[in-house]
Amino acid sequence: MQHWTVSPDSTRLELNITALSRLIGAIGSTQQTSIASAALDLVRTRIAAHHCSMLSFEGDRNPRLLSGASVRSAWHVFNAASAYSHSFFRQDDLLRVIARYPASFEAPPVIVHHQRLEDIECPDYRAQCYENVDIIDRLAILVRVAKSQSLAVNFYRDRSAGHYSETEIHDLLGMAPLFASCIARHYAFDTDGESSFRGAVTDELSDICPQLTVREREVVQRILDGATTERIAEDLKIRPTTVITYRTRAYEKLGVSSRRELFATVLRKRNVAVR
Repeated sequence: MQHWTVSPDSTRLELNITALSRLIGAIGSTQQTSIASAALDLVRTRIAAHHCSMLSFEGDRNPRLLSGASVRSAWHVFNAASAYSHSFFRQDDLLRVIARYPASFEAPPVIVHHQRLEDIECPDYRAQCYENVDIIDRLAILVRVAKSQSLAVNFYRDRSAGHYSETEIHDLLGMAPLFASCIARHYAFDTDGESSFRGAVTDELSDICPQLTVREREVVQRILDGATTERIAEDLKIRPTTVITYRTRAYEKLGVSSRRELFATVLRKRNVAVR
């Protein structure tokens, strides 16, 4: 298992113009396979990758799949990403990599992380997200786009092709800044303001609502996202009745009685905080 830091402006390979144009054209697409499919097509002009997933990591929330694609069926990626997001992301060494590099917004570093199947210690994570779809290798491109928000582009390799070679890793290092820039622009292409509001709440909730405990903030974040009690319980691995307890405590501390009042209170506190 290794990772490398790449300069954001160091793309240095000759790329297929048709595939590159398709990738740029997919930025902002609402089709869940579009940009990952274009990224996979481009990377496959240099590297034998078989699947691609693009994920967002937003503070204490579970990761979100932004886009997924496969040379076989995109459902392989969607199913593995669902299991990863709900059950296994805390077992991923990528989170430790995220925690190690600084939150610089001027020129955030691009990280390339290499993880083979045998590097994964958790047997359930290894089975459900790798072995069940015959994946043996992953190269992940990671970039931080805000204080508590990071994005990852993952390229996975089937057993049929063996592990990534040093030459292929070198080629991906050359393409990494391009993919990082594209996923960052795709993530920012948010017509309804959802990502910007989620990001603001993620970054600022601990400051604007300091009276809440960490677990209460986790519940409040998910309530603001529109998650049901059952979904919050599933995400946080707690009972629905425990979610209700944390929600009740948070509402009492904030002086609200509904999601509508919670939303208004958080916005009001945020507006006061930024003046």
